[in-house]
Amino acid sequence: MKKRVFLSVIILVIITGTSCKKWLDVKPRDKVIENVLLESEPGFLTALNGIYLELSSDETYGGQMTMQMTEVLGQRYNIAGGHNLYKLATYQYTDPQIQSLFSTNWSSMYKVVANINKILSVIDQKKEVFNGKHYAWIKGEALALRALVHFDLFRLYGPVYLQDSMALSLPYYTAFTTSYEPYAKGNAFIGKVLADLDAAESLLADDPVSQGYTVLKDENPEGTAWSFRNIRMNYYAVKGLKARVSLYRNDKISALKYATDVINGGGAIFPFVRLNDAIGDPRNPDRVFASELLFSIQDSRRTDRYRRYFDPSLDDKAILTAVQGRLTTEFESNTNDIRYGNTWLVPGSNQKSYRCFFKYADVENSGLRFRNLIPVIRLSEMYFIAAECAPAPAAGIGYLNTVRRNRGIVDLGGNANLITELLKEYKREFYGEGQMFFYYKRTATASVPGGTGSGTVAMTKEKYVLPVPLDESQFRN
Repeated sequence: MKKRVFLSVIILVIITGTSCKKWLDVKPRDKVIENVLLESEPGFLTALNGIYLELSSDETYGGQMTMQMTEVLGQRYNIAGGHNLYKLATYQYTDPQIQSLFSTNWSSMYKVVANINKILSVIDQKKEVFNGKHYAWIKGEALALRALVHFDLFRLYGPVYLQDSMALSLPYYTAFTTSYEPYAKGNAFIGKVLADLDAAESLLADDPVSQGYTVLKDENPEGTAWSFRNIRMNYYAVKGLKARVSLYRNDKISALKYATDVINGGGAIFPFVRLNDAIGDPRNPDRVFASELLFSIQDSRRTDRYRRYFDPSLDDKAILTAVQGRLTTEFESNTNDIRYGNTWLVPGSNQKSYRCFFKYADVENSGLRFRNLIPVIRLSEMYFIAAECAPAPAAGIGYLNTVRRNRGIVDLGGNANLITELLKEYKREFYGEGQMFFYYKRTATASVPGGTGSGTVAMTKEKYVLPVPLDESQFRN
């Protein structure tokens, strides 16, 4: 992170009805937020919307944290010699190109943190400008987003927690500052993540999401900020993130509690996708399963990302896709699985002879709410966490079977191996969402299937722990 951080101003016109130019012409850019935006509830919402827009950038959840960098690190794609990302897939972390990739990711993520902290630095002094419970909800969202970004930085650049939870990890910033925070030990860092989430959970206790304001329901009359809550950091997303973080630190009792809180309390609000919505209309398939997203990024440039990463017209050296044999093995040749038969397709017009990845391809109806969504936390993960943490294997298999039935495949038998089947479901469920590398790192997996389809790749601490960018260490020194 650079020595001095200035808050970027990004205005979401849909929310405020105000043009960027009008805002930015008022005062010098580094004073706009403090002196104009953060003086009213609409101003705070505008600043918070700017955070969400930053989270949709290529360098964060619009690319590197979901579709691209993290998936390549997890050996999810066929990245052979000559591919543009071959050095990343072979963990050549000292290569200048790869160091630049990490540097942009690190600085962009910490920039988001700085911008969140700017909002939090003044919100307590402005309580009187908010209506009803909006102060608590906005502050809760901001705290939870700060926890999310810090945690994902930790999952990339922090130690392998299962093996070395006391190692120095990363700085956790809780204030808008030009000074550097010290590096925290891994367990202390995770403690700070959970502290932010505890506070967020309390503040969001009566989130409008409990009234079902998600992509499935019409807008809340209070305004867009209180509608479509699964494209914002809502109460159940906080619970789901707490389940994810708790499992990462191997606290299975807490992880099970939070996961089942979501399943039992939020299952009706975030129902599994209807098969007809996923596969009924071949022109407008919901391949991201929008109804069950606890939290997602709304990115109007999602189709552009698809064209850049997955479009069948791309050269073999640029396209991100998986080896056919690996897909056949992972999905057990079951094209009835809606994660496979409707997402991995051989394109027409002889563009490619192999299956390509269509999860993020556009649909014909531009008015559909799911067409710009990028998943970050979904309901099925709560079932996977509950399965892994269940006190008895039979109960764990039950959680897996619930997901399987909602993906169009048959139940597992009672004698199925829970851990083996859980790993299979993770592989099927999260293509293009960046979660497999984090699964492997959390479990300290010693070797993973190679992306090229031949053999396995030995994984080490050096591969799991991305190096802190040189800019960061140089500025600190």
